[in-house]
Amino acid sequence: MPKITGYKDNGNGKLKNTSFTRKWGISAWELAKQDDVNTATIHMRVHNFGSPFQRSQKPTICEELCGKTTIELSEELNLHPISIEQRVRKYANPYKSAKHIKKEVAEFKPFHGRRKSWLMEEHPCYEEWKKERQIDDAFLKIQAGYEE
Repeated sequence: MPKITGYKDNGNGKLKNTSFTRKWGISAWELAKQDDVNTATIHMRVHNFGSPFQRSQKPTICEELCGKTTIELSEELNLHPISIEQRVRKYANPYKSAKHIKKEVAEFKPFHGRRKSWLMEEHPCYEEWKKERQIDDAFLKIQAGYEE
């Protein structure tokens, strides 16, 4: 649970309508609670990226290719995240493997990594970005001959 700081209580247990709330439509405290981060993180996003709904400056290579984080791809393909990154470096396609053979892989617990996309769903460009990535993802699956 995030540390709750930086919000203003107007005495009756509700949050004040601050300038942040007026500008973004949600209080920094509520957004921090929703994203499980500190409120200072939300304010730093605004300072660094101009929007509290953007988690990083740019997407990772996997997010750029198919709109999914390395962790999401590793869970989908049942591979270790490092294997996904190696496939991307070698083939520029996380679905392509050298042997083209499906194997049963033992379950694993993914290592620490970003589980959430670089943009939040509330970001104005999110829908357009996600649609483009879904098309790219489908193309990569076809190109690699990947069957779900």
